[in-house]
Amino acid sequence: MKRLINYITLLGLLLGVYSCKDDIAYVEADWARPIFPIDGASVKIDYFKPNDTLNFTWEARSNATYKIMFDTDMHFENAVEMDMGHLDSLKIRNEDFLAVLKELRPQFNSIGRYFWKVEQSYNGHVQSSWRYFDAVLTVESFTDARDNEVYNANQYVLLDGSLLTIMRENLRAKVYADNTAFPFAAKWAGTSNEVYNKLAGAYYTWATATRLSWDDAKEAHLAGEEVQGVCPDGWHLPSMSELEQLRLYLGQYTAGLAVKDPMYWKNTVNITNSSKMNIVPSGYFWHEGVPTIDAGIDAANPVAYFWTLTPYLKGINYAWGEVAMDDNKSKATLMSLYNDVDDIYFQGYSVVPGVENRGCPVRCIMNRK
Repeated sequence: MKRLINYITLLGLLLGVYSCKDDIAYVEADWARPIFPIDGASVKIDYFKPNDTLNFTWEARSNATYKIMFDTDMHFENAVEMDMGHLDSLKIRNEDFLAVLKELRPQFNSIGRYFWKVEQSYNGHVQSSWRYFDAVLTVESFTDARDNEVYNANQYVLLDGSLLTIMRENLRAKVYADNTAFPFAAKWAGTSNEVYNKLAGAYYTWATATRLSWDDAKEAHLAGEEVQGVCPDGWHLPSMSELEQLRLYLGQYTAGLAVKDPMYWKNTVNITNSSKMNIVPSGYFWHEGVPTIDAGIDAANPVAYFWTLTPYLKGINYAWGEVAMDDNKSKATLMSLYNDVDDIYFQGYSVVPGVENRGCPVRCIMNRK
């Protein structure tokens, strides 16, 4: 009987608490409370908008002072620290924030996890709370300083977690970034469709695109170096492996459907352009002595070719079962898309001047090193 009375008493207390819950006033916390960014947020830093600001906010208690700390882990043993006084937010320029991130992690160049902490001092008491965020170096558009051409760019977090930023348009440069002339002048589609001509961009020989000898290109490729070549400052000519990573991310066997602009391809079945890469059938020039574009917009079976940094090297697996049995100094690797197939392919083509020294477009990748 005593046990039963105890149960009834306990039940009554619980019911009493429940029935009075609406009468309990919210007690405002007096410890440091970060507000934004929340745990796991993506903090985007536009590389080409250095003066835009980011905003970190927290609850500020009257008469309390604050410090903000950033670090690469939750222990904050090597933190960058900022005294904020009585403020309730930190407004920091993209350029300055990127400098903080690089101070903490010098190799930071695309995406990385960081931690931030709010430390509150009030009446001699020090309390703190931290959150984590993913810093993402973003680019939506940029201006090429050599000619003031404006390009849009796309970003993808690849299957290995790395960030790849690639031009969403074909390069249109007429000289190198240091204003040096090309060894072979760039060519242009020159059709009556001016919109298409701009989308097709300029056509470069492989020697022009890389600005290297075949042997130097091989050395750079094997070392994993980022070669600027014809690209703007801060960008480089893609390697085959970089474009293969993008292909796998977009979908093996169907990547072509995700990158083609359906406005310009003849076979538009299942084209989604979901990647927003907007690739048109730009075709190619056979070599520097040929005045007209081949397999372009008016061709029966249009194609798009793009140069890579990668020479034709022993052991590389190319499209349709071709395996390079040995290095071939007369060839280099290009990325290809065809009207009647759904994937992205890699092939080896001649780079011998005066023969099949093809002129192809280029899409540059933002440096990650």
